[in-house]
Amino acid sequence: MMLVDDDFPTIEFLTEVVDWDKLGLKLISTHDNGISAYESAKKEMPDILITDIGMPKMDGIELTQKLKELKTNLQVAIISCHNEFNYAQKALKLNVQDYVLKETLDPEDLQNILRKCKERLDNEKYQKGEVQRLRHQVNQNHDLENQRLLKEFIQGASNRFHQERLQQDKYYIPVLFLINHFYIVKNNYVSEETLLFAIQNIAEEMILKQETHALFIHYEQNKGVLLYPNSNNIKRNYFDDLRVLLNKIQQAINQFLHIQITFLIGDNKPVYQIKKEIHYLVNSDKQLFYLKQNSITDKQKLSKASSKNNRSEMLQFYQEIISRMKKAIFQRDRSELERQIHHWSLYCQKEDCDPETVKEGFLRMLLELKMKLSSVHYYPSNYQAEAIQKDILMIASLEELKEYVLQYLINCLGASEHLLKSAYHKDVLSACYYVSSNIESKFSLDEVADHLYLNPSYFSRLFKKEMNITFVEYIKQQKIQRAKELLEFTTDPIGQICERLGYDNQSYFIKIFKKQTGCTPLEYRNKLLQGVLQS
Repeated sequence: MMLVDDDFPTIEFLTEVVDWDKLGLKLISTHDNGISAYESAKKEMPDILITDIGMPKMDGIELTQKLKELKTNLQVAIISCHNEFNYAQKALKLNVQDYVLKETLDPEDLQNILRKCKERLDNEKYQKGEVQRLRHQVNQNHDLENQRLLKEFIQGASNRFHQERLQQDKYYIPVLFLINHFYIVKNNYVSEETLLFAIQNIAEEMILKQETHALFIHYEQNKGVLLYPNSNNIKRNYFDDLRVLLNKIQQAINQFLHIQITFLIGDNKPVYQIKKEIHYLVNSDKQLFYLKQNSITDKQKLSKASSKNNRSEMLQFYQEIISRMKKAIFQRDRSELERQIHHWSLYCQKEDCDPETVKEGFLRMLLELKMKLSSVHYYPSNYQAEAIQKDILMIASLEELKEYVLQYLINCLGASEHLLKSAYHKDVLSACYYVSSNIESKFSLDEVADHLYLNPSYFSRLFKKEMNITFVEYIKQQKIQRAKELLEFTTDPIGQICERLGYDNQSYFIKIFKKQTGCTPLEYRNKLLQGVLQS
């Protein structure tokens, strides 16, 4: 609401007599001349204007005209002492809702006028909302239909997409788009559909500005396809035009949605060959996995698995990385964790490892490290392995995977910070670190106590009090955990693993292994090979 009148008593009367809150209105300003009201409206435009006509500097008719130019649906009620037809006629031409004479003004009449103004605005808002909702529904249905037809086309179930959506005399350059960090960004929206609709709108707006008939279609989850039509004229470089469009789409989505999107450009193909090219891009998970995020890249031929990608070498390198990361966890060294995750990623990329193998390795890494955290009471052991697995399976790129694993481990360490400061003695934590670093050596309680400059009896009582387990039993647990890792990741014989962990008696080793796991080492390895156990 804005109230304008050069008669101060009238402004004071209306301000006090009208129950603005009850009417659902807010009086934002009052003015004694049209110029002041106009300047104020340019900064904060009212929805409803009550104004006198005869005022200095700018009268009510001119003020109404100027504000209507700024806001066509402005509701206006003129309260004037002028009882002349020409004023009323001018007011009617400006689509003024009510014209009331001051001498006949009744507060209740004014409130009825305001109620009608608000009702008209509410109805208009509702109608606009309905139109927008219906338009959104129509667009969404159209997008879903395109998505359905595209899937049927690629899977060979129907050619309707080819017949109804593509121009038969054109060539098309297919582009695969990938929404980066999809598992995170989708949680920032009311629904996955809302996110995809927002991306679709921006992309189509950029396409419209370039005056092309490109199609932008969501395919599944974080993937979609853009089809760029052209006449295959050798005098024109359509790939340059396409890159300009993709760059604009990318920048707009970055700016307005704060989302990164990666594009993979295919080859220019005639309509009858386009299915094969789209199918190739949609299934190019390996190239997408190693692409830099928020990039625009041409497709490459999928390489065969590298001969250097030897499983035993990969497992050996993996064990080295895990060992360093466990040490970093004990030392609470976040920078070292980040460095080792980076080394593992570089190795996977250099060896051109299959994305699913890399994901499996990262998942195993995360679960092992979380197990290590829980084994020394750094972190509660009731973590949800299934939730972690689900997240990792949804991740589409190596960069995202690195960020996810690192952030998860940092969160674990951060959540356990108070435990380390308040619940555990520093000498006990030092002992746990000593065990982890020397797990494949043979050592005794006295040796560890001596390393910590503690009396053995005092150290034994302190450890039992802090960890609720004797130091000897703790060593057994950690050695069996290491034995399980060696059984899974190496082909070493049971006897060799027994010796490696410092046990002279193989029968004793097998006995304590079975006591803790419920099966012998050989049975454990066989179950792993059969997929019965999960590390």
